[in-house]
Amino acid sequence: MSDISPLRKLNLIFRFSYTLPFFLASVCGTVYAFARFDIPLHITFLVPFVVLILALFVNFSNDYFDHLSGVDDLRFETGKSMFDGVEVSSFMKKIYWDGNPVNNGMVTREQAKAIMAVLVIIAAVCSIPILLYGGWAAVVLGGIGVLIAYFYTAPPVNLGARGLGELSVGISFFLMVFGSYYVLSLYVWDLEIFLFALIIGIFVGLMRIVDSMSGQAAHIATNEKSVSVVVGIDGMPKVIKFVLIIGYIAVFAMLYFDLVYALLLITLLIAAKTWQLVTVKGKYWEFMAAPMTFLIALMTELLFIVAQIVLVYWSYPLF
Repeated sequence: MSDISPLRKLNLIFRFSYTLPFFLASVCGTVYAFARFDIPLHITFLVPFVVLILALFVNFSNDYFDHLSGVDDLRFETGKSMFDGVEVSSFMKKIYWDGNPVNNGMVTREQAKAIMAVLVIIAAVCSIPILLYGGWAAVVLGGIGVLIAYFYTAPPVNLGARGLGELSVGISFFLMVFGSYYVLSLYVWDLEIFLFALIIGIFVGLMRIVDSMSGQAAHIATNEKSVSVVVGIDGMPKVIKFVLIIGYIAVFAMLYFDLVYALLLITLLIAAKTWQLVTVKGKYWEFMAAPMTFLIALMTELLFIVAQIVLVYWSYPLF
C-alpha cells in the first residue's frame, strides 16, 4: 500500500469509476427536464451532485459492510487465484478494484464510519434546496433512494444477500433517472423519460447480475443469494440473453418518440460481443462479461444525453 500514489489510493477507496453510472443516470433525468422546463440553475446542478455523493456513500458502505460480513475476504482471495497468469486490462482493473479498502488497511473501521458520516452530512446539506424546491416528491424519492443505498448491504435487511440485490439496483437507477426528472419538473408525468428510466434500470440491473458472478464462491460460502447463485453459473447465459432482449425491445420502443433515439442502438455492437462471449463461454467469460455490461449501461446514458442535445436543435418523430 505504501507504493500507491495518493490519487490512486483515493480512487481505490471511493471507486470513482463505479460512480459514473449513478451520476450519469441523474444527469439523464436532469438534462431531459432542463430542456423542457424553466428550472433554477443551482437546482439543476445540485441534483446530480447529491446523487454523486450518495453514489460514493453506496460504494463505500457496501465495502464496509462486506468487510464486516467477511464476504470480500473470500471474494478477493478467489478472484486473485482465478486471475493468476491472466493479463488484465486497466479497464478491467477499474471494474474489479484492488480489494476492499477496509480489508487491505487503507482505512480503519473508525475512519470508514467517519467517511460515511461525512458523505451523509454533505448529501443532507446539499439536499435542502432540492427539498425546498421539489417538496414531497423530493422527500419521498430521496428517502427511498437513501434507504436502498444503506440497506443494500447493511444488516439486518442486507438486500444484496437476500436475493434482492439486482432488483434493488434496478429500482435505484430507475429512480435516479425518472426521479430526477419528476422532481425538477414539479411532478409532470412523461412516458418518454419513464421508458428510458426503465431501460437504465434494466441495463444496470444486468450489470449487477453479471458482476455478482465474480464473487460466486464467496456468495455461496456466506449463504448469500444472487441470481447467479440461484441459477448457477451454467444457467447465467440464458439469464443474460433474456435481460438483453428485454432491454433492447425497450430501446427500440424509444424510436416511437423520435428517430434521434436510434443513437442508443450503437450499444448493440457491445451487446453483440457480450452475447457471443456468454454463448461460447470461454475461459474467464464470467469475468470478461462485466466490463461489457458496464459499457452498455454507461454508453446508453451518454448517448441519451447526446440525443437530448440534438433534440434541442432538431427533431424527427416517427409517428
